[in-house]
Amino acid sequence: MDQPGQPRQPLAPRPPKPLTISNAKEFREALVGLRTYMRLSLERLNENATAAGEPLPPSTVASTLRRDQLPSLKFVTQYLQACGLSEDEQAPWGEAWHAVNDGVAPVKRSRDWTQALSVSGLSQRRRLHLSIALATAAVVAAGAGVVWWQQEQDQEAAARAAQQQQRDDQKAAAERKRHCGTANPALLSTAAGECVGITDGRDGHSLFGKGLQPALAAVDAENQAAAKSPGYVTVALLGPLTDGPNSLSGGRAVHQVEGAFIAQHRANRGNSYPKIRLVLANTGSEQKDWRTVTGRLKSMTGTKDRLVAVTGMGLSRQETIDAARALSKASIPMIGDLITAAGLDTTGTIDNGPKITGLVRVAPTVNTQLAAISRHLQNRPDLKTAALVSAPFTPNNTPDLYTQSLEKAFYDQATGLRPYLDKGDVYFNFDVRNGADRTSLNTISKNLCGKVTPDLVFYAGRATYLPTFLENLHQRQCRTTPITVVTGSDAATLDRKIPALNDPDAPISVLYVPLADPAQLSSKNNPDRALYKAFADEFGRLHHGQKFDPGHLASGWAVMAHDAFLTASLAIGKAVDPPQTPPHINAVGAQLYLFDTTNVIEGAGGIFRIDTRTGNRISTHDPKVVQLGTTGD
Repeated sequence: MDQPGQPRQPLAPRPPKPLTISNAKEFREALVGLRTYMRLSLERLNENATAAGEPLPPSTVASTLRRDQLPSLKFVTQYLQACGLSEDEQAPWGEAWHAVNDGVAPVKRSRDWTQALSVSGLSQRRRLHLSIALATAAVVAAGAGVVWWQQEQDQEAAARAAQQQQRDDQKAAAERKRHCGTANPALLSTAAGECVGITDGRDGHSLFGKGLQPALAAVDAENQAAAKSPGYVTVALLGPLTDGPNSLSGGRAVHQVEGAFIAQHRANRGNSYPKIRLVLANTGSEQKDWRTVTGRLKSMTGTKDRLVAVTGMGLSRQETIDAARALSKASIPMIGDLITAAGLDTTGTIDNGPKITGLVRVAPTVNTQLAAISRHLQNRPDLKTAALVSAPFTPNNTPDLYTQSLEKAFYDQATGLRPYLDKGDVYFNFDVRNGADRTSLNTISKNLCGKVTPDLVFYAGRATYLPTFLENLHQRQCRTTPITVVTGSDAATLDRKIPALNDPDAPISVLYVPLADPAQLSSKNNPDRALYKAFADEFGRLHHGQKFDPGHLASGWAVMAHDAFLTASLAIGKAVDPPQTPPHINAVGAQLYLFDTTNVIEGAGGIFRIDTRTGNRISTHDPKVVQLGTTGD
């Protein structure tokens, strides 16, 4: 191996032939031979790797190639890239790696001199030269006629071998492209250009977008450390982790993954057992690939991956219900972090379908949120009438269970808001397909200046469309009349500085209950303030060389994802029996329904329990209402 300060080694006579490698030792020796052939020092190799986005220190290369085992595929890919090999040139190495790993190497065995002409590493020109040399020897032995015949046969064999190698290379490149440029069959490239599927970080840190790169790099490093511990288990974060034109996440999946990582990192501290590996399971920006991803998750419960729980689950929409029922049939425990729609829990009453055994959640339901707002409005006797504005379907024209659940909760006598609607008797739907929301909300805003000008608008829509609605309210004819918009936790994404919320001549205010509001959680009035502060401090630290933006805490998604993973880790720890033995998924699932009475979860969002019948969160403190904008008082 090269040492610092020593001159380059001389150019090797020929490059290694990966397809003729028989075992891990030969594979490591071939990697050394490739670097020698390319005349690259270890320092130069590291410079190339660093320029490509991830360093490859000389000590790492030396220890990896000295270790008596097959290097990881991630290491091999990074090493080959640093050596300057193109994707086509890397393909035979990947094929050889899989062959050695599966015990079926070498890929190609040279049975005679004609086959030897086709081995990887010989160009067609060199094969031709070799065949001519052999044919010349045949002239001496057999005469000019035999020489001519043999030469032609050799040329044809070399040409066929070159063509086959080209086809093999093209096939390998196409297969890698199909799997998001990786060799991981659990990842798939979609027609829309998204990468969906499951990764633990070893396949690359930008698979799900640049925004997730720091979090995925930290997850990768944490996973590698956890995997060295005997008896480690796996938890998956399932949901829409990429953004598309019809995405409802708005980039908040980055916050979600960061929060889950913090919980993983804290759970793996010290001598904890078992260590937990976190994998990201992306169903796509519109959750269309839930079936493929959940199918793969169900195959991961065996002794190889030891998947024992799934967190996240996605947003409150039909795809989430379908995914939850599929995982429930496989007895996989689930902890929802963001789903708030009524009935999207163990009971399964959201669509009057069968129970979803194993599904619990850590976010307050929309009914809980609106009941808190109803109590808040008791101190506002000036607000008497309300109009309902609803978007019951997604851009894909599938039921949006979050908005439909909001609408039902507004009408539910138990939340206390229905009397405002009965007095107003104004109801509008708007369509969110193909940009129709912009024109629809403009017309609806004008309609709110009729004979009955409501004091309140109960908005049962996604926050994605709320800024457009507020701006239209700001421009309506009766804009000097104060109006208050009541909605769900999704409104936490609103930019508080938008003009519509800051014009005293057109007073507009917004009321909502956030999933987790940093201002409330860090307030001295919060009895669980220390829990949030410990989480926020950890969030702001450097982890495996990665730093997260503290501003990502504002959406509340990081807190919810943290508390969901925390719940999973606590259930996993309590399910271990006998000691130092990975728990079974059934034992973990049973523990989720035992977080009651004194067995509480001390989450970053506060102390809570799990309802043993519904799987819903039971908070120890009432949620607090947030008000944005101007009231006109």
